[in-house]
Formats: sequence, structure tokens, C-alpha cells
Amino acid sequence: MKNNKTIKRDFYLLVVKVVLATIVSSALAYLCLIYLIVTFTGNHMVKSTDYFVRYLDLIEKKVKENEEAIFMGRLIPIDRYSRKIQGEVVDVSGHHLYGDRGIVNDKVDISEAINRDIVKGSYVYRFVPIKHDNAIQAVYVLKAPFGFMINNRDHFGVVLIYVVLLISPLIFFIVYLIFFTSRLYQSLFHNMKLLLHAADNISNGYFDFKVSGLKRKEFIKIQDSFNTMISALKEMVESLSKVDDERKIMVSSIAHDIRTPLTVIQGQMDLIDDLKDADHFDITPHLDLIRKNCRKMRMLTDNLSLLYKVENPHFLFNPQQVDLYQLLMEKKKEISALVSNQKQINISFDVDLRKTFYILDEPMLMRVLDNLLYNSLRFTKSGEIKLKVYDEADGQNHKIYFKCSDTGTGFKETDTSLLFRPFYQNEQYKDHFGLGLYIAKQIVKNYGGEIWAYNNESGGATVEFYIKEISNDPHIKRKNET
Repeated sequence: MKNNKTIKRDFYLLVVKVVLATIVSSALAYLCLIYLIVTFTGNHMVKSTDYFVRYLDLIEKKVKENEEAIFMGRLIPIDRYSRKIQGEVVDVSGHHLYGDRGIVNDKVDISEAINRDIVKGSYVYRFVPIKHDNAIQAVYVLKAPFGFMINNRDHFGVVLIYVVLLISPLIFFIVYLIFFTSRLYQSLFHNMKLLLHAADNISNGYFDFKVSGLKRKEFIKIQDSFNTMISALKEMVESLSKVDDERKIMVSSIAHDIRTPLTVIQGQMDLIDDLKDADHFDITPHLDLIRKNCRKMRMLTDNLSLLYKVENPHFLFNPQQVDLYQLLMEKKKEISALVSNQKQINISFDVDLRKTFYILDEPMLMRVLDNLLYNSLRFTKSGEIKLKVYDEADGQNHKIYFKCSDTGTGFKETDTSLLFRPFYQNEQYKDHFGLGLYIAKQIVKNYGGEIWAYNNESGGATVEFYIKEISNDPHIKRKNET
């Protein structure tokens, strides 16, 4: 449930927690403050806020009893009550007559202040009227401290406790804000620490791990994105490593395949140069050998050019209307002519097509068929080579199936998928470049199809593949679309 929280919700809860904790703690602090004030004032250990007001009541009573004497200048000895109380007698206009000076300033309206208490700052002022001849002739102004701190300034510890408890809401607010914020920060920092550790792993090229243990919805989404990115990067790095290995093998194979015919050509040319002046020297077999190796180099160059083309992710077909049945019959004649002097090999084409014309890239399709048929010819000494072709509708797509079977030596490999790897060679293919089946696979793949191979139970081998008609498959890229 905790992982379902959001950061936004946590911040809202932070505010609520801080406010509630501050209110509760402040209420308890003020209860303690009230209790201490009541207890200490009851034991006369401290003076209450209105401690000196009772003395003002007593002094006022004395003033009432001695109005005539006070008016004549005989003041009451206020020090007898408290040295912290001051008194000044002024006329009704506020001018000083007797007593302490400066208690009343010009801003005070004496007429409105008579018989009233005015609290100003940390003092209380009481204005007691003095009558003479039944009329108010003067005002006795009394000034006394009014406030807990000023009344108890001699008790520093008590004042300090009072001030602390008085401002406790602010103190509690700051303390709780720091406390709850630090807890939230620790939780968020835990998430950031895990993400930073994951980022360090990625920057160091280590992808064999997953981010886990993050809390809150936002970070869980980031965690899922991180793990997806790590998996994608891992696959990409592995793929690039595999491609790099394959490229190294390819470069090595190309160098070897080019070096072999070049060595033969160079050797034959050196031999011709050495024997050209000899009697009865026949240059024909040497030239035939040179031509043969030149054809091998041209074949390798053509295959490499086609390999680059079909491996290109932007590979485009050149579609055209093809009479597939007629094309296959011509191919049958071509293959049959090659084995006309080998009576023990039968060429059979079983073609069952629903349409006459198909939208196909003819050269690319013929490249696949030539590779399969000529491979069968190479490894079949007797028996039959059979090509079965049929089509079927598959939703909006129209698939064409091809099955090439022979009675030859079959494949030596248990894993026949190795045959479709680039530059694959074994004892069967040691005189060839190992690109034919790989190119065939790439072409079929670009056609939106699949290709596979296996050995027949009765002997020989079979290669099957299917392609999709270009006009019926929106995923197949065509040149006329660009």
C-alpha cells in the first residue's frame, strides 16, 4: 500500500502532520504555561500580569479620601505601596502640577481618560479625578507595570520559561517541519540513490541487473522505464557485439576468399612467365584456370553487393507483374538442359497457382530459386530434384509457397539453421563463399516470409520458404512508393 503513495500526497500529508502536531503540542504547552502561572502566583513565587493593579485600587481609595490635601500639594507616599508605581498630578488640561514628571504626554485627552485604565506598552495608566469645590480641578495619574515579564524581570528563569512557552507554536512548527521534511527527504533520497547507482552501472557498461525497491508511484514508473531501458540497452549491446563478431568473421572470410583466387592467378601468371619460351608450351589450361578464379572473384563481388543491398533496413523491392507459371517453366528448361547428359537425374516442377500474374520482384525471387536449385544440382548425383509451388489466400495477404527437395547427400549439420548464417562453410561448402543461403534468407525476410531447411527421412534434403505478394502486404516496401 505504501508503494501506491504519490509524492504530491506525501507533501499534503507533510503539511497536515506539521500543522496538527504543532496545534497539539502548542495546546499542551499553553496548558503547562497556565498551570505554572497559576501555581507560582498562588505560592507568591511570581507576580501575575495584573499584580500591581490591586495597589492602584488602594492608592485610588486614598486619593479619594485626601482630595483636598492632594490638590494643595500634599501627595500620598506611593513608595509605601510599591517603588515601581509612579504618580503625577496634572490639571484638566494635562499640565504638570505635582509628583513625577513625564507620565502623561500631550497626546492623552485627560477629559476622556478620567476614571479609566489605559494599557500602553508594558504599563497601565489610571486617571483618578481630584475634586475641589465640587468640581474636578485636577487628575492624579498613576503608572504601574502591567505584564508578566516586566513584573518578574528579577526572575530570569521564570521569564525564560514563560517566553519559551509563549512562542512554543513557532518553535514546534519549525521543529516538526524539519523532522517530517527530513523523513520525507530520506525516503526520496533512498530512491534517488538507487537510480544514481543504476545510472552508474549503465555508464560503466553493466546491464545485468534490474532496479528494484523504489517507493511511490512516480518513482515506480521511473523504475519500470529504467528496467525497460536496461533490457533494451542490453539487447542492443549484445546485438552490436554479435554484429561486430559477425563482421570480423565476414572480413576474415572475405580476405581469405579473395586471397585464394588471387594466389592461384598469381601462381598461374608466374608459371606462364617461366614457361612461355618453352617448346610445345600450351597456355590454354592456365588461362582456363585464371578465368575460373576470376569468375569466383566476380561472384564474390556480386554477392557482397547484393548482401549490402538486402541487409539494408531501407531495402526496397522493384515490383512488376510476373507470369509466375511461365517463369517457372523457363527455369525448369534451364535446369533440365544442365542435366541433359546425366540421365539419372529427373527434374520435376509441380506448380499449382490460382492466378496467372503476381506482383513480385522477379530478379530477387529468381536469386532465391537459383540458389536452392543449383545447390541441389551440386549435391545430387542421381534421383530427382523436385520443386513444388502453390499459393493460398491468408486474409488480405496472398502467400506463395516453394518447396525444393532432392535425393542428394543431404545436410551434414544437425542444426540446419547454421546454413543460413553469413560466410558459413564446412566440408560441403569449402569451395564456396557461404553467402547464397544467407542472401536467400534476407530476400525472403524482406518479402515478409520465412525459410527453413531439413533432411528427408528417405535421404536428400529439402528447403522450404514462402513469400507474400508485394501488392497485398502493406509491410513490404516498394520503390514506387518513394
